[in-house]
Amino acid sequence: MKYKINGFLYYDAIDGTLKLEEQAASDTQLSITANALLFFLIQHPGVLTRDEVMTKVWDDNGLISSNSNLNQYLSLLRKSFRSYGIENVIVTIPRGRLELNPGLDLEMVDDNPLHPLLQQANTDPAVAPEPLAKESKAAQLPPQTEQQERNWMIASASLFIAALVLLWTAIITERSLHVVGLTEVESGLCELFSPELMINGAMGEKYIKNFKAVRDKLGLSCAKDERFIFYYGDKLQSNGLGRTYIARCAKNENNPYAYCDNYFYYSWK
Repeated sequence: MKYKINGFLYYDAIDGTLKLEEQAASDTQLSITANALLFFLIQHPGVLTRDEVMTKVWDDNGLISSNSNLNQYLSLLRKSFRSYGIENVIVTIPRGRLELNPGLDLEMVDDNPLHPLLQQANTDPAVAPEPLAKESKAAQLPPQTEQQERNWMIASASLFIAALVLLWTAIITERSLHVVGLTEVESGLCELFSPELMINGAMGEKYIKNFKAVRDKLGLSCAKDERFIFYYGDKLQSNGLGRTYIARCAKNENNPYAYCDNYFYYSWK
């Protein structure tokens, strides 16, 4: 679904993007959780309790809900809309309740209209679609000959044999998968893991320092039942951090990485 907000801002709930009316491409990409939260509030106008929101957006999707998570994504949504001049997109009401700002001008956009003929048939009850013409004898396909059936059988057998050959080739050339191991790094409050096999000494200090710098820049806070994976490519520190990856993951008793928000930068300065 797509919505037009305040007459100039387009929100696509399918891919979680925001863009101005005159722009061809979106310039704001919401995370999966932020998009789910915004779409839920749009679909449920009026005052909602925090428990209702956390249950529907987090718990019902197998995620771990908490007030800190909810506050973080509320802040991200308000910041995203504030960059377009829309203040208080989500209003906080006393006693811990929330509401999508009722002052927003929200319009659903239908960019997949019906074909004009079908649209006319649906709007004008006097116009009924014409029934499909009956097939004439001239339009009927001739029955298959014995030679055609034989050719089909040969082609099917050839495809079956080729599939067996490919399967056998895959089995005899199978190679073991390379599994990336993660190393836990002591970093204070955050539960931090690195794909590096060894983090110690001066390298460990730089690693934690860079992790904190990236996390602070992105506004990511540490919380219980959450863990981070951090990697940067330029170990010599000659030109920034190079290719940088950080994942903020929720965990539960069944899966240590139940859900992750991922951030990747080709060249982090």
